[in-house]
Amino acid sequence: MISYKKRISDFVCSGRFGRLSLIAVCLFALVQASCSTQRQQYTAGPDLPPRAVVRDGVAITLRDQKLTVFRGGKKVKDYSISSSKFGIGSRNGSNRTPLGIHAVTRKVGDGQPKGMVFKACRPTGEVVPADASGRDPIVTRVIQIAGLEGFNSNSHSRRIYIHGTPEERKIGRPASYGCIRMRSNDVLDLYSRVYRGMPVAIEKCSQEAYLRAEQDRNARGISIPQSIVANLPTDNEVVRPARSLRKRSLAHRSRLAKRSRHVGRSRSSASRRSAMASRHSSKVGRRSAKAGHRSSARKGKGRAHRRALASRSSRKRRR
Repeated sequence: MISYKKRISDFVCSGRFGRLSLIAVCLFALVQASCSTQRQQYTAGPDLPPRAVVRDGVAITLRDQKLTVFRGGKKVKDYSISSSKFGIGSRNGSNRTPLGIHAVTRKVGDGQPKGMVFKACRPTGEVVPADASGRDPIVTRVIQIAGLEGFNSNSHSRRIYIHGTPEERKIGRPASYGCIRMRSNDVLDLYSRVYRGMPVAIEKCSQEAYLRAEQDRNARGISIPQSIVANLPTDNEVVRPARSLRKRSLAHRSRLAKRSRHVGRSRSSASRRSAMASRHSSKVGRRSAKAGHRSSARKGKGRAHRRALASRSSRKRRR
């Protein structure tokens, strides 16, 4: 089996291809390198056993991109999946796949045809075939899960789903934005096997290591009490995607801020107007007071002047 690096060297050294062919070869090498980097995110380090095992539920092993259904501690069915291409993590906005114990909260898609597109967990009426060019929506079925541990308690609000994808050619390697992607036929089969409250364990190990731990009777088993199942998120709590809620809240906050700024401006402008009016009235009062003083002074000066003239005239007459 000739490696792709040998093919690239032969392709370039042949001298029969032009500059465009060389660019295409470079792009192919970059894609191969990115794919190998994505795989190394999950395969780096030793293949450690899981912290706990699911006796009746679903186990997702990210090292080899597998989803396995267990009944009574025995493997019933397994499928190939595609987890996040950004790696493992639970931080909001990271687009990474969380680890830990989860539980199925809701199943969406009863009676819908294969390839039905879902938006905000509602069917849109559009059907997309497998490997449709330029399309990467959520299709066929949606299985919502919620994290039951402290570090993954935001999985439900992050909208971490198990769902079908039209990009079936990418199944088996990391390619999603945090969700667990499956082929449409596989997610249809899994949809009929899971139920609300069913445990879903997402582990970094391989399926082989998980099966070894499953055979170990001393390994801690995962079981979800009915009290926790009763408190899982319901259908009514997921009406719109959290992203649109964030946008709406941000828009609402901006509107409130603008309104408060407008009210503040109107209040400040009213206070400025009242202050200006008071200053104007005080100025007018001072001006009127000064004018009255001046007029009275002028009147006083006029009376004195007239008295002086009268006294002078009387003196002249006496002479």
